[in-house]
Amino acid sequence: MKRKISSTWLCAVAALVTGLAPAVWAGEESSKELPDAVRSRVSENLGGGHVDDIKVIRIDERRLYLVEIDLPGPRERKLHITGEGILLKIVDKLRLPDLPPATRPVVDPILANKGRFDGADKVTTNGRVEYHVEFDLPGRVELVLVLSESGEVISRREEANL
Repeated sequence: MKRKISSTWLCAVAALVTGLAPAVWAGEESSKELPDAVRSRVSENLGGGHVDDIKVIRIDERRLYLVEIDLPGPRERKLHITGEGILLKIVDKLRLPDLPPATRPVVDPILANKGRFDGADKVTTNGRVEYHVEFDLPGRVELVLVLSESGEVISRREEANL
């Protein structure tokens, strides 16, 4: 899936460069260096896979761990965990066949109208599941849908790729 740089991210970088933001540090860490609470949360959410990469973002005294997991088959998962071991978000990469049946009434008409599936994420936050689905449409247009578990369209964004 293609990722765009958001205006929020640009503002954060600008604040850092100008010295208006708190001290931020990002780097990689091995699983041996993880606090016990974080290591425990990772173990609980491995899903039969193995840890591929761990990044840590430090903002002043706080830490956010981004843990990438290779799941069985061609699947991936990313965990967002606080330094205290609180799981904030799980992002599972999905293939088109992995989308739940409830999403098909929204997805299938797009595909029938020459839309090309570009990727999907199952995003779980506080027990709430959303599906972020991307399509390439005719005319160099990218469509991003956020769907609920029941298939309801939560948000829809189209962008021209010039």
